[in-house]
Amino acid sequence: MGDYNSSAPPEPPEPPEPVTEAPDWGDPPLGPEATAVPIVFALICVVGLAGNLLVIYVVWKYERMKSVTNYYIVNLAVADVAFLICCVPFSAAGFTTTSWHYGLFMCKFVFYFMQVTTMATCLTLAALSVDRYVAIVHPVSSLDRRTPTLAMAISAGIWIGSFLLSVPVAIYTELVKGFWFGPQVYCQEQWPSRQAELGYNIYTILISYVIPLLVSATSHTLIVCSLYKKNSVQPHHNLHNEEQALRKKKKVTRMVAVVVTLFAACWLPNHVINLVKQLNLVTLGYEMYCVKITALCLSYANSAANPFVYGFMGQNFRKSFKKAFPRCFHQNRVAVMMPDGARAGGSGTGNGSGNGNNVNLKPFVNNKVSTVEEHTPSV
Repeated sequence: MGDYNSSAPPEPPEPPEPVTEAPDWGDPPLGPEATAVPIVFALICVVGLAGNLLVIYVVWKYERMKSVTNYYIVNLAVADVAFLICCVPFSAAGFTTTSWHYGLFMCKFVFYFMQVTTMATCLTLAALSVDRYVAIVHPVSSLDRRTPTLAMAISAGIWIGSFLLSVPVAIYTELVKGFWFGPQVYCQEQWPSRQAELGYNIYTILISYVIPLLVSATSHTLIVCSLYKKNSVQPHHNLHNEEQALRKKKKVTRMVAVVVTLFAACWLPNHVINLVKQLNLVTLGYEMYCVKITALCLSYANSAANPFVYGFMGQNFRKSFKKAFPRCFHQNRVAVMMPDGARAGGSGTGNGSGNGNNVNLKPFVNNKVSTVEEHTPSV
């Protein structure tokens, strides 16, 4: 420190550094995932939106498709469409930039709605599985209870419950300032403590994954046991149309089981990685980051997969798809409108033997519809 009473002249000050608005840190390095992941997400969005909107359209358009089971399937499709529109594009944009550019409201909304749609999907799968149990194990007593009105009311309750159960995400999601190759703004959950964060993650896994899947697994186990008993003690006076109705119910139940299993398989890696991360069981390096991206793509792909299951395993869905858009499915309009029996016989080029017997017998069999068969879902 200089002496102000000294006669020696003071030394000249150092020249000031030039002032700029912000230092040039350069662009942050982005890996190949910055290009690959948005492309994958875009494909998932296009395929998923087309498939799920088609499911909603055919159930709305054709009276035959307005069954209890299909109302739950429409609820699944609505959840998938909402997820694909409101959440996936923002996730894709997050891989092309290092900062959140959409404000606090969209930050809270995207995280919150992602949780809501995921929870609505899993709860709907549980309701769908319970509905299949009631339809098969209690077919007669459930005729008056299993109505489309009740299915819509339950679906509405699922959405209300999903919105309420996901409120903590909206409360604790915030914009956080950071620094990486320059100042950044991140959208992330900010919990008051690490215990609260871990507790909510476990709560989410239980409510939106484990418990609904346990309900679904229990329902399908009871269905299998019931069908085994029916097959082992089969009455000799059972009518053909009752057997046909039971076969239809088995097909629908198998399709629902595939949808539930697909959801469980697609979301399991993502839940496991999140839990492992919260418990600090792995080192968060680039390899783990790539694993996380793969799990994320798999979970998002589930929103586009269900319509393919309906098309492959649901005969009436497949027919309705072809009838609604014959050119897209390369289906002749006349063939769509003809009954199955007429296409099976005749020339011998179809599934029939060519002797014409199927043409004569099928209309007779199809006209004998029992009370149970009338309530068999069209899927």
